[in-house]
Amino acid sequence: MKKSFKDRITELGLNYTQEILVLVAFNLTIIGLSIGAYFLIKEIMAFIIGGILLLVINYVYLSRYGALEKEKEVERVEELISLLSYFEIFLSNSNNVYNSFKLLLPYCSAFMDDAVNTLLTQIDEDKSVAPFIRFANRFNNRIIESLLLSIYQMVDNGEEGEQFQEFDTLFASINKEYKNNQIEKHKSKLDSLNGWPLFGAGAITIVLAISTIGIIGDYLNVI
Repeated sequence: MKKSFKDRITELGLNYTQEILVLVAFNLTIIGLSIGAYFLIKEIMAFIIGGILLLVINYVYLSRYGALEKEKEVERVEELISLLSYFEIFLSNSNNVYNSFKLLLPYCSAFMDDAVNTLLTQIDEDKSVAPFIRFANRFNNRIIESLLLSIYQMVDNGEEGEQFQEFDTLFASINKEYKNNQIEKHKSKLDSLNGWPLFGAGAITIVLAISTIGIIGDYLNVI
């Protein structure tokens, strides 16, 4: 089920009322400045620039929620992969899957604590793969799903021997690949920032061009 706008903001740890008030304040301020500028310079350009500013401010402010959600998702995946390093150690020390997850709890964030406790509760009630699938779905990441299915195989076939080696190999491969992907994404993000000065210069050029056209129009009307 698709989350409501309010639910998205709340899950990010933000105050819904405060976020709406800030957005409304931005809009009212720009509208007020546009009206004030119009009465001051008597140019329709004041409303055009104000309208552009409204679109830009609202887009930037609202799109940041998506960026925050992606950032939060990355943090949660990174936390789980980090925790699974401890999980692997617990397994190698002759703990079963259930107890190894339980031993992770002191190291978990609030989100992960809830996720792991829910998984343990569901394992008590359902010995199928379903609890592991539901746990993986919290992360919306196919890598996590692969890891959890591998862990379930250890529950189903035993934690020692071949199943543990398969998990160990899969985890090492995924951990390395995930870290490399994050490095590449970070590089791409830095590269994309190089284009912002060009966009800014383009926007200034457009505004200057529109202003120049308006001035020329007024001059021709006077003539």
